[in-house]
Amino acid sequence: MLRPIRSLPTRGTLPSTLFSRKCVVSWPFVSRYFQRQPRWLASFVTMHDTATTPGSQSPDTSFANLDSLGNHIYLEKQDKLRDLGINLQTSQIIVVGGQSSGKSSLLESLTGFSLPRGQGCCTRFATQITLRRHPTKKTVISIIPRNNADQKLRETLRAFRHELTDFHPEDVADVVEKANIAMEIRSGINKDILSLPMFSDDILKIEISSPDNPHLTVIDVPGLFQVTDQLGYATNQDKSMVEAMVKRHMKNERTIVLAVLSCLSDPATEGILQFAKAADPKGERTVGVLTKADLVKEKAVLQSISNLVMGTTLKLGYFVVRNRGADEDDLDISQCNRKEAELFEDPQWKNIAGTGRVGVDTLRKELQSLLTGLAKRELPKQKAEVIKRLADCEKRSISYGPPRSTPAAQREHLIKLALRFERLVNDALEGLYGRDVLFGEKPPLKLITKIIELNEGFSNAIWKKGQTWNFKGKTTEKDNGVEAAYIKLINEAFDWASTFPELSDYRHPNIVSFKNPQNDIMAFIGECYSASRGPELGSFGGSVLTMAFQAQATNWDEAATRHVKGAVLVIHRFLYTLLEVLVADQRMREELWSSLQDDLLKGYRRACDHAEFVIDTELNGRPVTYNHYFNDNLQRARLGRQRSILQGLDVNGPNTKVDLSKVQSLMTSAVENKSNAEQVKEDIHDILKSYYKVARKRFVDNICQQAINHFLLDGDQSPVKIFTANWVAKLNDRQLDSIAGEDITTTTARQRLETEIEGLKKALEVLRY
Repeated sequence: MLRPIRSLPTRGTLPSTLFSRKCVVSWPFVSRYFQRQPRWLASFVTMHDTATTPGSQSPDTSFANLDSLGNHIYLEKQDKLRDLGINLQTSQIIVVGGQSSGKSSLLESLTGFSLPRGQGCCTRFATQITLRRHPTKKTVISIIPRNNADQKLRETLRAFRHELTDFHPEDVADVVEKANIAMEIRSGINKDILSLPMFSDDILKIEISSPDNPHLTVIDVPGLFQVTDQLGYATNQDKSMVEAMVKRHMKNERTIVLAVLSCLSDPATEGILQFAKAADPKGERTVGVLTKADLVKEKAVLQSISNLVMGTTLKLGYFVVRNRGADEDDLDISQCNRKEAELFEDPQWKNIAGTGRVGVDTLRKELQSLLTGLAKRELPKQKAEVIKRLADCEKRSISYGPPRSTPAAQREHLIKLALRFERLVNDALEGLYGRDVLFGEKPPLKLITKIIELNEGFSNAIWKKGQTWNFKGKTTEKDNGVEAAYIKLINEAFDWASTFPELSDYRHPNIVSFKNPQNDIMAFIGECYSASRGPELGSFGGSVLTMAFQAQATNWDEAATRHVKGAVLVIHRFLYTLLEVLVADQRMREELWSSLQDDLLKGYRRACDHAEFVIDTELNGRPVTYNHYFNDNLQRARLGRQRSILQGLDVNGPNTKVDLSKVQSLMTSAVENKSNAEQVKEDIHDILKSYYKVARKRFVDNICQQAINHFLLDGDQSPVKIFTANWVAKLNDRQLDSIAGEDITTTTARQRLETEIEGLKKALEVLRY
C-alpha cells in the first residue's frame, strides 16, 4: 500500500522531494532508507492512509505554487543580476545531453515553452529560457553575442529583439529561424552554404513573463554527437565547438547540471556523464534524468534504472520521466503529463515510482528547491565578488582620470600624475614603504632597499675578492651569503633588461661566481721589482708601486662597471614599474615612457661616465693619499713583522724577565739573513698593502656615493627626478596631446569601465536588499 509522508524533520540528509506534502513513497523504500539514518529521525515520521496515485497532478503542482514564501526573492535576485549583463556567474540550470536524448522535450515539460523539434540537430546554439513572474504576459526573444564577435556583428546581434504577446509555435519557429540567420549559422535558407558553421557560441535568450510563472532559468545547449555524419555536413570542428560549449557552461560552479540520457542507454558509456564528472567531480550539483521511460520493456532495463535511482552514483540522484512521443505533437502539456502519470501507475514501475523520483512535476519541484538553495548559498559569495570587482574598477577609473580632450585637461592630468610620482619616488628613496600599498604589491618599487643591497654586495666583493693576489699571511675568506645574494640580485637585473632594446649597452653576462685571488704575491712583487729596478740603494723607484697597485686592483674596473650598470637596471625597472601602476592607459603610458626615455638614458650615461672617471683616477693615476690611515697601516705592518721575529722568545707573563742578548740575536739574525732585494720587496709589500686598503675604501665609497647615490638617485638631474610637475609645465600643446590625448580606444575603454561600474553598483543594490 502506498502512503504519503505527512511530515518529516528538516534535520538530516533526506532527498528534498520527500518533504513535499503530497510526495508519494512506498513504505519499504522509506524503511530501507531510515535503516541507514540516525535513530532519532524515525521518531518524527507519521503516516497517513490517504493514497495518492503515483505521478498524478494536484492543484499544488502547478507553476503558481512552486515558489515557497520568500524563496522567490533569491531567484528574483539572480534574474536581476543576469539582466544587468555584468559577467557575474549566477545560479541557473543547464540541460545537457546527447543528440536525440530527449533534452528538448524535457525542456518543454519543465518550462512550458516549446522550441521547434525535428530529427537530427535540434539546437544549434545555447538557449537560455528565463521564466519570470510578471503581471504582463509576454515572451521576449533576443541574442547575447559571443565574446569574440566583432563590433559590427555584436551590434547586429544586440539589435535582435522580438516580443511575442500571443504564443504561437509557428511564430516561435519564425523567430528562431531569423536568429539562425543573424548568427550566420548553416541552417534553414542557409543550409546549403557550406562555408557557414553549423553551431554558434551566441546565446538565444528567451524571457517568458507571466503572472503564474515560477522564477527559474534553464539553459539548453546543443546535444553531443559522436560522428559528424550523424547531423549531415557537420565537421570535426563543429563537434569540438559543441563539446567546448557544453564544458564551458557546465564549468560554472553556480550551475546545476541536468544530465539527460535515455533509459535505454548505458550510463557507463555516456559521454555527457563523463563531462559532468569533469566539471563537477564531487557530484554535488549534477542531477541525472532518464528519459523515454515509455520505451522500456525489459525487466533487466527496469532493474538497471531502479539501481540508478536508488543508488548513490550522483549525490543529487536520478529522476525518470516520460517524453512527448514523435507522434504526439498535437498533445498539450497537460495531456502529456496525464500519459506520464498513467505510465508510472503500471505495476512494473511500482518500486521506482515509490521512490518519489518519477515525473516531470517531481523533477521540477526538486530543481526549484535545489536552485533556491544554491542561490541562497552563493549570494554572500556573489556579494563579495561584486564588492571586489567594484573596488578594482573604481581604482582603474581613478587611474584613467577625467576625459582629456583639451590641452588644459591633459596638462592637469599629467601634473597630478607627476606629483604622485614624485611623492612615491621620495618614499622609495627614504624607505617609507608603509605610506602606500603599492610598495607591498610591487617589490621592484622598494628602490633604496635594493640599491643598499647592491652597494653592500659590491663592497663585500671588492673587499674579499677585489685583489688579484692575497697579501702575505692572508687567505681567501669563505662567503657569508652576501656574495651569493649580490650575484642573484644583479643577475635578476640583467635578465629583466633582456627584453628592453634601449638597455643593450647596460646588459652584462650573468655572474656565476667571483674569481678567488692568488696566493703568490711575493713572486709577483719580485717580478715588478726586477722589471723596474734602478740605481736606488736600499729603496725602489716610484714606478714599482704604481705598476704593482694597477695589477693588484685590475679587477676593480670590471666589478665597478658591472655594479653601476646593475644599479641602472634596478632603477630602470623601478621607474617602469611605477609608471605601469600609476598610468592605466597603455597608450598614454607608452607615450610618456617614450618621452622620458632620452633624458633617462642621458642620466644613466652620466653615472657610467663618472664611474669610468673614478676607475681611471684610481687605476691609471699615481698612487697618492693624504690619509693618515695609510701611515697607520704601514706602521702596523712593520710592527707585525717585528713581532713575528720575536715569537721565539719565551714570554709567559707580565713579570717574565727578557734576555736582551737573545732579543739582539734574533733581530741580528733577521737582518743578516736577508739580501737587499728581499728587504726591498718586503717594504714594497707593506707599502702596497697599506695603500691598497686606503684606496679600496676610497674607491668603493666614490662609486657608491658619487656614481650611484648622486648621479642616479639624489642629484637634480638623476633619472628618478625627471618626471616632475615642472617637466610637464614645459610641454607644448602638441607634446601634451601626443602623451595625454585620448584615442578612440581609450575613450571606449573608459566608457566600458563606467558602464561596468554602474552595473556593479546596481548589482550591489540587488544583493543588499
